[in-house]
Amino acid sequence: MIIYNESSSKFINHVLEDRIESVLLEKVQEKMNHSVSASEIRSWTNSLPQMAKILRDADLKEGTHVLLEYKLPSTEKRIDFLITGEDKSGKQNAVIVELKQWQKSQLAEGDGIVRTFLGGRERETVHPSYQSLSYKRYLENFNEALYEDTSISVSSCAYLHNYIPNKLAEPLLNERYTSYVEQSPIYFQFDDLLLRKRINDAVSEGKGTEIARKIEEGRIRPSKKLVEAVNSLFEGNEEFILLDEQKVAYEKVLSIYNDMDLEIDQKHTILIKGGPGTGKSVIGLNLMNFLLGEEATIEYITPNQSFREILRKKLIGRSGFVEIRSLFKGSASYVETPENYYDVLVCDEAHRLKNQGHMKRKIEGENQATQIIRSSRVSVFFIDDEQVISNKDIGRFNLLKEEAEKQNSTVHVVELDSQFRCAGSGNYLEWLDNVLYDRKQDIQLDGDFDFQVVDSPHELYEKVVKEKGGRLLAGYAWEWNTKRVDGELSKDVVVEVHDFAMPWNDPARIDWAIHPEGSEQIGCIHTVQGLEMEYVGVIIGNDLTYNPETQSIEVKRENFKDKGARPAKPKGKYEVDLLDQLVRNTYKTLMTRGMKGCYVYCVDKDLEKGLTKNILNSFSN
Repeated sequence: MIIYNESSSKFINHVLEDRIESVLLEKVQEKMNHSVSASEIRSWTNSLPQMAKILRDADLKEGTHVLLEYKLPSTEKRIDFLITGEDKSGKQNAVIVELKQWQKSQLAEGDGIVRTFLGGRERETVHPSYQSLSYKRYLENFNEALYEDTSISVSSCAYLHNYIPNKLAEPLLNERYTSYVEQSPIYFQFDDLLLRKRINDAVSEGKGTEIARKIEEGRIRPSKKLVEAVNSLFEGNEEFILLDEQKVAYEKVLSIYNDMDLEIDQKHTILIKGGPGTGKSVIGLNLMNFLLGEEATIEYITPNQSFREILRKKLIGRSGFVEIRSLFKGSASYVETPENYYDVLVCDEAHRLKNQGHMKRKIEGENQATQIIRSSRVSVFFIDDEQVISNKDIGRFNLLKEEAEKQNSTVHVVELDSQFRCAGSGNYLEWLDNVLYDRKQDIQLDGDFDFQVVDSPHELYEKVVKEKGGRLLAGYAWEWNTKRVDGELSKDVVVEVHDFAMPWNDPARIDWAIHPEGSEQIGCIHTVQGLEMEYVGVIIGNDLTYNPETQSIEVKRENFKDKGARPAKPKGKYEVDLLDQLVRNTYKTLMTRGMKGCYVYCVDKDLEKGLTKNILNSFSN
């Protein structure tokens, strides 16, 4: 969606008449029906006049077109400024200009990452050249008008009109960013003449109206090049081989898709139920790979940002094709998507769906499940009601079924039973359920899964992190202080009796599970859900205790610190406390992240004694 598409002369007039902000506000209201933040309006006020000066002096013929706030389809990203036209040789061009109000920056770890002042504080973000280049590559790989009609050439650059570079050692020009700057040049405060020449060279002859129209109306679907890159990741890769029920579920979805008559307005919703480690993600990724090859419009949805980023990095790292990122979306991405815009949407970890996305425009009567089902002909949800870990999680089986039926979508149910995580030990899961949910059954723990109870968090760290290369996790029994102390993360997870303290995982490090820094931080439930590691060490806080008299697990509401996830306290004497189930679900999820083993340390000594005594038996013995 393009908010503003006008000739360059009209754009210049709107700026000179001090009308550009009001024009853009009117168009946003007209096309998107929502308000604009004060910071966004300030960016228009500060940046667009700078571009108007450059265009005014660039000697452009009538018909050169300016596109502002081009929302990249099926993303929340927008191109600030895009200009179209022909050069003196008659070649059709589109130039992306990423506008920044930055004044200084610093080097940061990570490919294409810098630090600068944003949103009231200093934070990590992508290099402007990387950002503008990624928008260019997105258009080239997802806009059919551009990859089918190769007569239009897209280029990109960044303009930091308030930024005076350090002549001795400018961070943004550091050699680590050279490849991005070479492909997408960066212009600073006194580089206006250079930018003016670049634009003149590309679009001076006008005739940009038709180019702009093609870009705006181009169908959004992955290019053949991108599809082939994804397919190459799956060929011969045993990690993605489908086994038993996985294969059955996969073929079920394909048969429903293949039997659909696309000329008839029909919808199907497939609910695939499976516990931890039943291979839900493997099925979903295989579906995406195959259906991309069938030229279906498909996206892969994960509500958990950390899980989404790990999937992206794994696949991008193997293919080198960064545009794969755009196939993976968050669950709040479909608020404004038209009916049946996609052929298929696959939603992993659907139990984490919310009523509305954070900071998103809200639509009365809709939730994220409603929006996903509405947006696609076939919607596939992978769910496990026992992994609901927050009062905000709505994606239970019954709700998804009801939402599908409201939209006249035919519902299909598939169940997965076989266990492919936890050393393939269904026995461990059965034993763990018996313990956590007090089922009082006679179940002995056996099999190949390495489960141990240790005496201290230091021992947990040594055995899991140092010896096994795993990660430490913890229940939400400690406050989370997001403010840094002298630039360091606050060590909030404290076990005083053992003089142990470590920080929660860095919120800015969404690849915590695979980043080296993650070994010195403790993962929370919101970070690790959906992920898997060879070994995990779980610190069970005092929100989960054991009562020797009743021989039962007990949840202590007063020790649960995740205020956003905590349901209201029961009012009636016999009313069930919903928090009880959420805390048990949290520890089940944490204790099933390991593929080979899980070691635990219990803050509550009675719980430690109970687990130690009964590792080979359930609590009921």
